[in-house]
Amino acid sequence: MSTFLFTIREGILNLRRAPLMSLTSVAVMGLTLFVLGIFLLITVNLRAAISAVQSQVEVVVFLEEDLMDGELQALDGFLREHPGVQDVRFLTSDEALANFREELDKREYLLEALETNPLPDTFEVALFDDWKSTERIDELAGLVSGMSGVEEVKYGREWVGRLNQVIFLVVICDLVLGIIVALSSLVVVSNTVKLTLIARREMIDLMKMVGATIGVIRRPFVIEGILKGGMASLLAGALLVALTFFLQGRVPEVVPVSTPILAAFLLFGAVLGGLGSVMSLQGFLRRW
Repeated sequence: MSTFLFTIREGILNLRRAPLMSLTSVAVMGLTLFVLGIFLLITVNLRAAISAVQSQVEVVVFLEEDLMDGELQALDGFLREHPGVQDVRFLTSDEALANFREELDKREYLLEALETNPLPDTFEVALFDDWKSTERIDELAGLVSGMSGVEEVKYGREWVGRLNQVIFLVVICDLVLGIIVALSSLVVVSNTVKLTLIARREMIDLMKMVGATIGVIRRPFVIEGILKGGMASLLAGALLVALTFFLQGRVPEVVPVSTPILAAFLLFGAVLGGLGSVMSLQGFLRRW
């Protein structure tokens, strides 16, 4: 217990012995993490926007004009029993035209020249989220297109494909930026701990002379790195929350970073601080 308390106390004292250096490293690391936080906020809102668009993706099945009742019932039964289909809505040609008039609103006069209803009967098919990928919708559309009485199946294939590409690119950018931030933070912490080691060389030599092990000497510096990383992540987290509130005051639709992601973000900084210390200590003490 006494060794543990000594480790914690020395780790805190290391911060106080060089306050300017400690504040500088915390500030630099905090701003670096804040950049990652900004990108996380952008990613969360992009994914929310994409999810909102994806939720509106539906398959529209256009039916042939001379469709038989048996064919209609067979198609309706197939769609309702399909595992990827969440809901099915049948629209007659008259209902489809009425909906189209409502969408046109003040431009309804554009339909005055129509002598007959050009719209066919349709099925509007809503899908479960895990069936909204291009591959799965293609699979369903292919099955439905081959059924008797179906004239055409549409679902905006290009838009679905582009949405999936955007999601993939966002994830890749998150990973790349996360790696860059991690490496930058490791370098910052590693260099500041090395400077602390050099400044306290005489004390470390004295501890070795009285029999202190490498582990006893090393642990306070690891605690120092963890504390620096933790404070840096708290700084970045506070800035990120403040930025979110600022943006929500102007754009209420802005989605904040979720609590679990924010907690992981804060832990990420502390882990980086500890790793940075370990990197600087690796082999450094043994050379003395």
